[in-house]
Amino acid sequence: MVHRITLGGFTNPAATMVAWLCTVWATGACTGLTAGPDSSAQTPVPVSRDSAYTRARRAVTAEAFTLDVVDSTGGRLIGTRFPSSSAKLGSAGACRIMLALAIEGNATQSEVGTTSRWLAPAAMSDKAPQVCEQERVQVLERIAQTVAPPPPQ
Repeated sequence: MVHRITLGGFTNPAATMVAWLCTVWATGACTGLTAGPDSSAQTPVPVSRDSAYTRARRAVTAEAFTLDVVDSTGGRLIGTRFPSSSAKLGSAGACRIMLALAIEGNATQSEVGTTSRWLAPAAMSDKAPQVCEQERVQVLERIAQTVAPPPPQ
């Protein structure tokens, strides 16, 4: 049985899988880490689905995500941005960000659905909600600007 989730008018059968994977990654597979809440958003993009997928992949790669799922046919990208090896505990560089993108659309318009979550070492659980959440938001803003840049002025 395939569950369908509608994202801004587009039916996306993969969205349930994406949300489930993010939850599994952030709970059972990450011992010793503190996890932030799942955050989801949809971004309308005034370009074809293929162009939106290409832009999304470029943006995620530029943000140094390791991609676990690259599915251009299904419009899915799932990846993790791991902490820097030289990051100081308590800094944004020590935060791990997990991201799943689901791209739907047609030849003229598309929508990019994101599900994301931050993870941090348990030792920085006092700072993580502020530091990692701010980093997650900034990363998603940069990705959104690449996927759907503001119109020229």
